[in-house]
Amino acid sequence: MTDQNKPYLQDLPQNEEKSVELKDIKPGDILIFEGDDSIVSDLIKLFTKSTVTHSAIFVQNGEKAAFADSGECGIQKHWVTSFSCARGVHVRRLTKKGGFGNDYDKIVAPVINVANDYIKQGLPYPYNDLVLLAMILIYKNVSQNNLKQTNVIHFLRFIAAKLKTAINKKMHKGTHSMVSSSFVYQCFLDASQSNPDLKLKVENSDIQPIKAKRSATLLDLYAEHAEEYNYNTKSFAKSKFEPSTDSIDEVLKELVDKENENHIGLTMGNALSHAIEEFLKVLMNACGIVVHSVQELIEKARLQQALFITPNDLYCHTTNTESVGVIHLKKA
Repeated sequence: MTDQNKPYLQDLPQNEEKSVELKDIKPGDILIFEGDDSIVSDLIKLFTKSTVTHSAIFVQNGEKAAFADSGECGIQKHWVTSFSCARGVHVRRLTKKGGFGNDYDKIVAPVINVANDYIKQGLPYPYNDLVLLAMILIYKNVSQNNLKQTNVIHFLRFIAAKLKTAINKKMHKGTHSMVSSSFVYQCFLDASQSNPDLKLKVENSDIQPIKAKRSATLLDLYAEHAEEYNYNTKSFAKSKFEPSTDSIDEVLKELVDKENENHIGLTMGNALSHAIEEFLKVLMNACGIVVHSVQELIEKARLQQALFITPNDLYCHTTNTESVGVIHLKKA
């Protein structure tokens, strides 16, 4: 990345985090992983102005330590060990005013039970990082980045097609878009039905409704365009758009236009709106949500937007968690 495209770090927790060991981590702790050097990871870091790209829940300590996460092979449990050269992981723990006292482990146990239930279901959530990136593009205000519209369209069409194939093979059937950070949030949300103290409180999240005269997100842009067509969007699909012959890595590599200083942002057009619409339809299907109209698609998409949590949100924007420290973990 060039200097101008490095992640902004102003949202990072102010207090310097201490180094911790596996014995210091408790079941229910949230693990937030530093990004690697992959193209997808770099883009997630850029768009969320952060350094973290993945998250998990620590579910088991003792001689065999393990965490649960949503990855390319679905929601799984991974045995882990501490390893000095491994990926850096920030550990955060649920808290509340007055503390949980000596009953912390018992109180947080429902979160672990929920995570284990998801593991037992054995449902794969393919293309996890790519879906996370696509959801960031759709739901987050990325207008500060110079994006190549053609590549945005290619990418959204690519991931929509891949997800559709997975659904048709019955590889995915769920009630929520289980990208890694959403899985963590959902486990706490499910457990909070019996104890409100278990719900993660998120403020100033990466996904914020922005009141502005112009479109702030791709979802806003699509909604405005659909309204102009009186929500009859069949014309969107008529737009000619040649399929990309580039690999997905090539499309992602050129997604951000670092050369164009006079970039004016993504502009409304049938090809872009159609790509957004196709991705949203597949995403709703993957979440087990049925929609019957374009207006309902937009409504349901906004509800999902409100639930969408990024790894950076778990790291910086949860007001009822506290830092335990930093550890380097490696899958055993």
